[in-house]
Amino acid sequence: MDQMKEAYERLGLPEDATRTQLDDRYTLLMRQHRSHQRREPDRTEELELQFSEITRAYKFILEEETRQSLEEMNQKRYGKYKRFAGTAEKTDHFFRYYKFHVLGGIALIGLLIYIGISIVNNQAEKERLANLPPVDLEVMFLGTYMNQDNDPDLTPIEDAILAQFPEWNRVTVSINYVPPLDSNNPQDAAMLQKAMLVLATERPDLYIMDQTAYDWIGNQGMVRSLDAEIEGEFKDLLTQDKLIKGMTEEGAEHVYAVDIMDSTLSEDITLYKREMFAGIREGTERDDKALHFIRQYLQAAQ
Repeated sequence: MDQMKEAYERLGLPEDATRTQLDDRYTLLMRQHRSHQRREPDRTEELELQFSEITRAYKFILEEETRQSLEEMNQKRYGKYKRFAGTAEKTDHFFRYYKFHVLGGIALIGLLIYIGISIVNNQAEKERLANLPPVDLEVMFLGTYMNQDNDPDLTPIEDAILAQFPEWNRVTVSINYVPPLDSNNPQDAAMLQKAMLVLATERPDLYIMDQTAYDWIGNQGMVRSLDAEIEGEFKDLLTQDKLIKGMTEEGAEHVYAVDIMDSTLSEDITLYKREMFAGIREGTERDDKALHFIRQYLQAAQ
């Protein structure tokens, strides 16, 4: 069977599906996958395997679209030569090669040096990570969050969180940028696809979301219901306006996150932020520590 046709069939789409239909379908399948995981925890390994096949098909179609775009660009450039198009393209490439072969050789040497340094650095990084204490909590900021001054170093944020939990040894933080969902900017569309793939492959313990991200994934089975805690240990720490609710596919309303933006502790997190909705990933093995995080921030509310 044709690989492209098979990829579309894997996603349940016709081959003439638009890019929007493709992205919407993948989002739906990801939502269904999380829902099945929540309902059938004993089939986690099987469901993960099935969804990896769906992700592989989705990525194949995106890559094929890129390849076709390149072919169309070459056709526009060399199509005027008609039956000599192939010769014209090879000739063009030939002269480009010899024009820049010296620079290419220098670049190749530089690349080999870079690879060698990268291998050494990678080995050193592996040794450094191996000597670090076990992770107590993994936190993902999901939304239009940006580190101040565009600094890629998230260590100050990790240290700020860790300072509130002296009994912990290590916290890791990542930022998964989610652009406005109604944007027509091609760059935003690419960022949304990237965010989608990150969500499918990375499994933090705690999501801190803004309104855009919560509207996207809040009730899709990726974060667990906090109903029991809202009626229990969090009852005296929250007012109704701090409960972030959502509807299940069956139409039932649940609390999936709580607003911790007004916590004095959030001021130490040096990110550009508008909302901070904390939700716990469904199935995390550090559920107790994720709850402890939320409790600590709620107790420090202004």
